[in-house]
Amino acid sequence: MGSWRVDAVELPYGDRRNTWWVDDHGVRLDRPAPDAEQLPGRFVAWGLADAHAHPAIAPAAGGPTARDATATAAQLAAWAREGIAVVRDVGSPGGVSLDVAAAPGLPFLTAAGRFLAPAGRYFPELLVDPVEEDELVAAALAEIGRGARWVKVIGDFPRVPEFTDPAMTYSLAALTQLCEAAHARGARVAIHATLEEVDAVVDAGVDSIEHGTGLDEATIVKMAARRVAWTPTLCAAVSLADDPAAPPDRRRIANEARERFRELVPMAVRLGVPVLAGTDAVGTIAREVALRRARARSGRCVGGGDHRPARVPRRDPEARQHRHL
Repeated sequence: MGSWRVDAVELPYGDRRNTWWVDDHGVRLDRPAPDAEQLPGRFVAWGLADAHAHPAIAPAAGGPTARDATATAAQLAAWAREGIAVVRDVGSPGGVSLDVAAAPGLPFLTAAGRFLAPAGRYFPELLVDPVEEDELVAAALAEIGRGARWVKVIGDFPRVPEFTDPAMTYSLAALTQLCEAAHARGARVAIHATLEEVDAVVDAGVDSIEHGTGLDEATIVKMAARRVAWTPTLCAAVSLADDPAAPPDRRRIANEARERFRELVPMAVRLGVPVLAGTDAVGTIAREVALRRARARSGRCVGGGDHRPARVPRRDPEARQHRHL
């Protein structure tokens, strides 16, 4: 399969015909392709981006379960058929997503490798190899060596299997060392952060806050100044708040976050925080954007998930433009 030429009006904002060339992975080329096949049609819409996805995780009644590489690729193909063109995988059991090869018909995948969490502080079905604090930097560098462009740290979590006593998993000194080491290798750090310590986590140098149920206005201001991204995963927050089987403490935290996000999401967008749309393992981009729209006072959709994926600042300016996640 070769490349294509597209002559069309760009939706939803275009008002004139433009020309693009794309390769067989759907990636836009930076120069004309002389052998390109002309695609029919008059309009073009960019694929959607899921900035917090777990294609290697299957939801189940008893808790999340792991998929192998074949099932992970099949899930990615299903998302592509739904219009998802870019996926940021923020953690997979054993880093299996790194074993999924790029192929026509699959979204462009940026994978973070395995979950980095100590024993007893994450879902045991997903935490194939627990990581103690003195192993954190080495484990992160190993995933980067396998091809991860992000690393995913579980910054806090309840004690499992009881799902009680939520607490930080690593010291701030360890998180700072991790961020410095990852940045030196050209990678970035995404952190699962749900507690009030998220302000100090931002100081440690992370690049994106995932969930962020402990965020407040002062931390949003700090994130805007440092261009730290935020993926609020509203689908996950809403489903947890409404889940009668969830532990009471987790439901309470989710309900509080749902109300606080009504103020914080529009504020973050207004200040320039890269607010990304991500489904976690429970939602869809359509529902995520709808929930975000409901929280935008102006009535417009806020942040990523729209016709082009939101960009997160790079520490790697020579990277190809399409690798913006």
